[in-house]
Amino acid sequence: MTYVKVSIPKNSEGAGAATIKKPTVILIDVDDVTTEPARVLGSPTISGNIVLAQGAKAVGIYATPSSIEITRESSGDVDARSTIKGVAYDHPGDSDAIEGHLEAYLNKGVIALVTECDGAAAGRVRLVGSACNPLYLEPEYTNTNEATRNHFVWKQAQGDKFGVATYTGDLPTLAADAAVEAGA
Repeated sequence: MTYVKVSIPKNSEGAGAATIKKPTVILIDVDDVTTEPARVLGSPTISGNIVLAQGAKAVGIYATPSSIEITRESSGDVDARSTIKGVAYDHPGDSDAIEGHLEAYLNKGVIALVTECDGAAAGRVRLVGSACNPLYLEPEYTNTNEATRNHFVWKQAQGDKFGVATYTGDLPTLAADAAVEAGA
């Protein structure tokens, strides 16, 4: 489908206001993806499901809702511009479970799903990354007199021609929750 030019008016009052996000960021290991919906340039809504290998599950990571960011930056010369997308968030504490997650995913490529609370019952799900151009982790850690937290920055290693997508498919099954550690 070819992009059809349209004028774009202001879409609603407060359109530029911050968008509240649900506190679970879903990460899909691209090694588990068997099929993903095709992208069409100029059509950011993706229909179809991300299909995982039999028995594979995505992981849900609790993120402080006000810290969740979906990012996009562009780079390149004229006629060769691309966008690098990413997701960043804070996870409070430094439990063994989150440290294990960080170590296991440090060099894994992922697709991230972030659900916005847009007034619809299900919310608008934003998809960042793809099996061919996944996000990679750039972690930061703080343990001070003010806070103990992990700051997760997931970012593509190279740009492509697509923006952040709206995902309308089924959400993947999530792995079971880790045991909660007291005080971590």
